Amino acid sequence: MTSAAQTAPSLTDHAVCMAAGVRDGLRTAQFYVRDMSQADRATDGGSATVLSRSVGVVARLVDGFLSTAADWSIRLLLPQWRSLPSPFAPHMVEEVTGAIRENRLAMTSLFTAYFFRATRHILERCAEAPYLVLEHRIDAARRALAAEPAVAEGRTDALGRILLALTEARAIARIGKPKRNFDFLKTTDPNLAAMATACLALSLAEEGKPIETLDEDEFFAIAGALIAPRLAAMQHAVAARDASALARELSAVRELY
Repeated sequence: MTSAAQTAPSLTDHAVCMAAGVRDGLRTAQFYVRDMSQADRATDGGSATVLSRSVGVVARLVDGFLSTAADWSIRLLLPQWRSLPSPFAPHMVEEVTGAIRENRLAMTSLFTAYFFRATRHILERCAEAPYLVLEHRIDAARRALAAEPAVAEGRTDALGRILLALTEARAIARIGKPKRNFDFLKTTDPNLAAMATACLALSLAEEGKPIETLDEDEFFAIAGALIAPRLAAMQHAVAARDASALARELSAVRELY
């Protein structure tokens, strides 16, 4: 018979997954609203129809309402939600890796929060809106990694396995058109590109680069530029499910920095 000690973690895992799924459902709804808000702009040289103009106007109004409602609900109910982790915080590699075992209903674990925030930050820089990042898929990667004791203990050499799990989770469900200088995203898995950049940024920031001399936008841009030439080799490593090869690639890029 299953003991209470064995049952509790699985029930908690399920509750955390459900909570993330609810948040993702709202994000998905807003993604499609934002997509429709461009209905009167997505014409190939022709003028927008009355229907497309109407859809665009209504969608923009709905998007504004959803954004305002989300902002006020967070301010009133959970203001600390905006305090998402930065790679510049001291010892973030150990803290993010150690948080693989965290199960939190309200705000998600530090691991999930960091990679969710970093992915959105990276996509904001390299792709046009709208794009859709699913929190529950990042958390699914966390739960899979939690079953590997060597990863969950907080070892800094675990980034290869973390990158493999995050890439396979495919948290980026939709991505907009790549911006100028990011055309490589058309031929590269954006999940691998974004997660590799997030992992590299986490590793590089541990060197102690102060945010006063380099802001996060510049920092993620540098990490992305360094990782781009290694993406082909990383894709082969992901296909072979070779976490050690991914760790070596990340280490090689870190040495360049």
